[in-house]
Amino acid sequence: MNEIIKAINKPNLYFIYRNKILFFVLTCTFLQAFTIQAQNQNVWGKPYIGNDVNLLYYPDQNANYFRYAWENKPGLHIIVKGKMPEARYFSFNIYDDYHKSSIKALSDVQILPDEADPSTYTIHITQNSSMESKRNTIIVPDSVRLLSLFLRYYLARIDPFANVPLPTIQMVVNGVNIATAASIPMPSMSTADIANLRNLVAAQPKFLTNAEKKKLASNKYTVSEKEPLISKLLTMPIFRHFSNPDTISAYNFMSDGNYPNKDNHYIVMPVLQQKKSVLLVRFKAPSHGLKLGDNTSDVRYYSLSQGNEYTNTSLTMHDEQLKISADGFVYVLVAPESEELKSTAANLGINFMPWLYQDRLVLILRHMLPSKNFKSSTAEVPVFQRAKPSKGQEAELTIGDFALKGKFIKTKEWKAVKNLDQLRF
Repeated sequence: MNEIIKAINKPNLYFIYRNKILFFVLTCTFLQAFTIQAQNQNVWGKPYIGNDVNLLYYPDQNANYFRYAWENKPGLHIIVKGKMPEARYFSFNIYDDYHKSSIKALSDVQILPDEADPSTYTIHITQNSSMESKRNTIIVPDSVRLLSLFLRYYLARIDPFANVPLPTIQMVVNGVNIATAASIPMPSMSTADIANLRNLVAAQPKFLTNAEKKKLASNKYTVSEKEPLISKLLTMPIFRHFSNPDTISAYNFMSDGNYPNKDNHYIVMPVLQQKKSVLLVRFKAPSHGLKLGDNTSDVRYYSLSQGNEYTNTSLTMHDEQLKISADGFVYVLVAPESEELKSTAANLGINFMPWLYQDRLVLILRHMLPSKNFKSSTAEVPVFQRAKPSKGQEAELTIGDFALKGKFIKTKEWKAVKNLDQLRF
């Protein structure tokens, strides 16, 4: 959804007491490191905890995000020092903060530990292309004025911070350490952004309520407060691609503009609720890893999330929670909370997900870090071309049974289902 942005705008010290001079030197070094760490303690922005249903951009509820943003200036070098987390996965992504599009990413399999201490790592972010060969280095273009760094943990253990402190951030300008500034907020909309937004509202007048239009046009609200409405405005068109309730497909809608994680590959299924019916979806389960750095399976992680037109996510079921049927497929019944419906699903050995929105929802299937040998991952699905009909762009045409597919079944018929063979996908 690249249009969204157009619309919006401790070092190890060994104190060897051989003489007073050496002691003095080492003590000064320690104090300098302590000062840097203290300065960085509060520089990160407010954490994005995945199970917060108010978060935007379709977050996976098993992921926790931490953002640090700064103005990109000549000669600036950012040094990030952290400890290896207790999590299934972690990564760093650098974004152009105006466009919310990824510039470069480092996943855990690429992040080399420090030679002196394998439990720690150091990452360098710089405009200096001559440092490209240096371990864990991200080269950023000098043409991008505002940058943001996102640290992500998936299935963090013990606590949302994966049982480690947040990394320290050190700023160096032309080789000189400077005080690390606190993370800057997301940029405001430009005049051109606002004009473009008005054009979008005019082109799709029925997608927003009158109250939403007034809020969008008012100067009383910040960009952050308007973002859900902008997301809604630009997400709604995908529901045009829901046409046949008996055969529902997923597509690879462009995720640029949504702070995408480069290691994640998504396909999205837009759904309009049908009266007196339940939604059944299925996909073939890839094999998945269980620990940090494991790249021996089809994917590191996969999940199915339910979201709304505002790009909030209300529920995520991940690979260890999803039951796999004897035929190798994951079946999920999406329906109103009902003990009878849940009981039928349980008797069939399939998963139940409550339908949490009134009329519309999207289901998002994620494959993280697919193996190069796994040719049926969601990463293989071509990006949806808006200028072309949706027919012919369904994910199953590329990756077959590993794609998310669905259909509505009359509630009465569903209650009579006795085995999976009756479902006839």
